[in-house]
Amino acid sequence: MLVKRPKQMTNQPVRKEMVEENRAAYLLGLPKEQLREICELSGLGHLEQASTVEQGATALRLVFTYEELYKLCRLIVGPTS
Repeated sequence: MLVKRPKQMTNQPVRKEMVEENRAAYLLGLPKEQLREICELSGLGHLEQASTVEQGATALRLVFTYEELYKLCRLIVGPTS
């Protein structure tokens, strides 16, 4: 039995959610230190200010868009046929 896939809409908005460093490292199967090293070499990922509720202070955290995660994955895996 064949099932038709629904047509993708061309006017769908681009997802802009952010993935934090810990989650990205888990998804890519890398230690955080190795992920940071790859990010420094590739220029992927960016620092964002994060405020802590307990102390009221701000700190920088490394975050990624889904597009950046995809590019990191392709960079790590290498070219495929």
